[in-house]
Amino acid sequence: MIRYVGTLAFDGTGFVGWQTQKNGQSIQEEVERVLSQILNEPIVVHGSSRTDAGVHAEGFMFHMDTTSTLKKEDIVRGFNRLVHPQLVLRSLQKVNPSFEAQFTPSIKTYRYQLYTGMRNPFLSRYAHYYYLPMNVTLLKKVSRLFVGTYRFHNFTVKEDDQLDFIRTIRSIRMSMDDQILTITFVGKGFMTHMVRMIVGTFLAVQEGKLTMHDVQTKLSGTSLRQPVSFKAPPHGLYLEKVHYAKT
Repeated sequence: MIRYVGTLAFDGTGFVGWQTQKNGQSIQEEVERVLSQILNEPIVVHGSSRTDAGVHAEGFMFHMDTTSTLKKEDIVRGFNRLVHPQLVLRSLQKVNPSFEAQFTPSIKTYRYQLYTGMRNPFLSRYAHYYYLPMNVTLLKKVSRLFVGTYRFHNFTVKEDDQLDFIRTIRSIRMSMDDQILTITFVGKGFMTHMVRMIVGTFLAVQEGKLTMHDVQTKLSGTSLRQPVSFKAPPHGLYLEKVHYAKT
């Protein structure tokens, strides 16, 4: 048995997300279908995380096991010939049998893209259109509140026990280029809708719907769970990279 880790890029438009579901086509389902066909055996793939419907990825990681002796280069070539055109397998490499894409310690980089100015139909699937001018100085000020280790219980739809809400965001960077604002998050794990709810909070502060004090209260580990009601849409979000210490 050989264990591989793969790096996948995909346009999430039209998919129900990574995980196989009953209500539509998933990325996982398509990946398993093609790999099973190429390797001539049932293949189950395990992703580094879940993604919401419409979310994109440039460096999504998964692992799989196979008894096939087919060369990895031939697997990649065959996969990219047969798979849905919105997906591509960027690389495949052998790893230790103990490696797990989701549970091996990792750092993840997400980015969220917004654009302003005139609507652009060629960006509509890949960045969130924001109708107001961006106050990047204010957004950066708000973002600094989120860097560190907190109980992010108000910035997720996850409802598990309180200890599971603790996450560490190492950095949040912002850059503006030709009316496109890119917000990059680096951290050790993110919960369901967490990045989208944080971006929604940034915009709510800019619009005067929340104050800096409101945000600090929401980040307080002693407050009762009352999730923010602001959430940026999925199509502006990308899983950019999953960083493993070693594979």
